[in-house]
Amino acid sequence: MATAAADSGPIGEDLTFRSAMHTLPDHAMVPGMRRTLLLLSSFLALSTAASAAELRLGLAVEPDSIDPHYHNFGGNKGLMPNVFDALTSIDPQDHLIPDLALSWQLTDSTTWEFRLREGVTFSDGTPLTADDVAFTIDRVPTVPTTVTDMSEYVKQIARIEVMDPHTVRFQTKGPFPLAPEYLSAIGIVSRAHGASASTADYNSGKAAIGTGPFHFVSWARGDRITLTRNEKWWGGTPAWDNVTIRYIRNPASRLAALLAGDVQLIDQVSVQDIARVKDDARFTLASGLSDDIVGFVFDVQERSSPKISGNDGAPLPVNPFRDRRVREAVNLAIDRIAIRDRIMNGQSDPDNQYMKPGQYGYDRDLSPLHFDPQRARQLLGEAGYPDGFRLTVSCQNDRFVNDAAICQTLAQMLTRIGIAATPEVMPHAVWVPRANRHEFSLFTYFWTIDTPEPSIMLISQLATPDAGRGRGAFNRGVYSNPAFDAALDQALVTLDREAREALLIKATDIAFRDCALTPLHHQFNIEAMTRSIRHAPRIDGHLRAVEVQPKKGE
Repeated sequence: MATAAADSGPIGEDLTFRSAMHTLPDHAMVPGMRRTLLLLSSFLALSTAASAAELRLGLAVEPDSIDPHYHNFGGNKGLMPNVFDALTSIDPQDHLIPDLALSWQLTDSTTWEFRLREGVTFSDGTPLTADDVAFTIDRVPTVPTTVTDMSEYVKQIARIEVMDPHTVRFQTKGPFPLAPEYLSAIGIVSRAHGASASTADYNSGKAAIGTGPFHFVSWARGDRITLTRNEKWWGGTPAWDNVTIRYIRNPASRLAALLAGDVQLIDQVSVQDIARVKDDARFTLASGLSDDIVGFVFDVQERSSPKISGNDGAPLPVNPFRDRRVREAVNLAIDRIAIRDRIMNGQSDPDNQYMKPGQYGYDRDLSPLHFDPQRARQLLGEAGYPDGFRLTVSCQNDRFVNDAAICQTLAQMLTRIGIAATPEVMPHAVWVPRANRHEFSLFTYFWTIDTPEPSIMLISQLATPDAGRGRGAFNRGVYSNPAFDAALDQALVTLDREAREALLIKATDIAFRDCALTPLHHQFNIEAMTRSIRHAPRIDGHLRAVEVQPKKGE
């Protein structure tokens, strides 16, 4: 997929992205933008005529904070755009588009200038200015947190200049060509409300004042979040007066809530329930291939790995996963087609890397991962484990579609090649702190792709951990490969789009040929809804209430 025009040419030329319906000629629009603007126009016309209404959603993944800078976590990133706008945004089909910024350009190799929309206010009526943007970017790396924060998106920004109320400049530590993409992940907050605010103040609503389509009202942790329409939203009048988001982890319970009329739309429909929803005339089923990728991570630290033992139960002095042959054996032991057909009911796309064919950064030279248990057993023998070993596979049971079933299936497949694997499943809230403490040996990962390119995953999951440089924030297996790091570092400062893509592909090739982790598949986003509303699943899997629309005549 193409990225934004702001990322397509030399300094001062195509790197300027002009937004708004009045300033962009058709030929200058990025792929998908014309479609996005037409949808927005239709939405505004529909919402103007809409009567007062409440939208009730049933979602699987709850945020752990309302603070948009607290935790780089899918639940938080899914909620954020409902309340907080960013400078840029990613549209439902993975294209970079304007948000609070009307335009952006490189004025030299290390200076980005963003021009803000005029007339934008926070939900309390105070105007948005460039000073709020400067405050936000300064705040991101300073938020106290016990989890992985959002600082990796702004690490390259060295200094911020407020040029006037609607213009801000970022001086970067070196060339930072992906700044517009990365800043789509950072919700802009108010200096007036946030200067002395803590994360608890955001969670209570005291500081949760954004420019987004809805205003935060309350959060009953473990149950629901309530929002009300932001009458001052610059994007028009949202169709819904009120939004109630119920968080229901169990897919059967989510479906039951839909069937009972307690909610109007649910996400992450169980693949086993697809036929049931399709056969019920009251509901519509929507499904689309997602950027979200499921896989498994190896602990590759030089230690006796905590969830591995010999067949006699004694700890192994050497971690088997430090040997590439053992990691490859795990890859070859997995029958991804069987998982797609039998576990996922056809609702997954087996893959060998982060990106999908046709996307920016996709590596065409990586061979598909095939099922070859005989070769897997041979590799184990060559690595010194002809009789295998014992392993506990540690997985979430409430994070992605069929996560517990996938874990159990993987354990069975590994057992067949001689690795006596036992599945260990737990809630995501329990899994995260344990994973951060490096308590696992082979464990699940699920990544929602923030930007229409692979760099943020490569930085977060595979770069050698270095907090000072914003590297390896999610590298819980502590993978390290100097050749990979070198290719990635070069890609991140390369301004030319094609040259940067070649380097990102090179980094991808190095890591995935080294079996740095085990990709499984891209899942499908599956939603079920009453026939009174309509919504197409976003490619990133998030659900923005403003994109859910009442059907005409309903």
